[in-house]
Amino acid sequence: MFKRLVLSTLIVSLTPIAGATMGMFSELVLFSEVEGVVLKDGVPVEGAEIVQEITYEEPSKIPAKTVQTGADGRFALARVTTGAGLSRVIPGQPSILQRLMIRHNGVEYEGWRHNKNSYELNSELAGRSLRLICELANAPDFEGKHYGICRVAPE
Repeated sequence: MFKRLVLSTLIVSLTPIAGATMGMFSELVLFSEVEGVVLKDGVPVEGAEIVQEITYEEPSKIPAKTVQTGADGRFALARVTTGAGLSRVIPGQPSILQRLMIRHNGVEYEGWRHNKNSYELNSELAGRSLRLICELANAPDFEGKHYGICRVAPE
């Protein structure tokens, strides 16, 4: 009886540690998947270069990714993640600077700049997917918590 009680107490005591250890192996989402279209005066722009930059912990830790728009002006970038390590065990609020730069015909446009304060998927837009319309004729401006020429596509 005593052995069973000690074993039960040990299992209950170690459960939070086991959960925290499992959390160490989960992923942190630094930039959710992005789909978008680049337009110039409403016309799709082919061959625009989209550069995705992330500043997190060490500025050069996450290498920039680059994609080009297709004939329909569309682009897609996969989500960017990193291992959780102790971030899931030691509480703290992240500060992740996200940027999408758009280069076209020798001009660089600030597409999207956002400070992400959560490791959760799609937390940039409170759970909505990142679907953007980037009009090169727009002046960069704030839309909610993000800045640039890209606007969130209507659902």
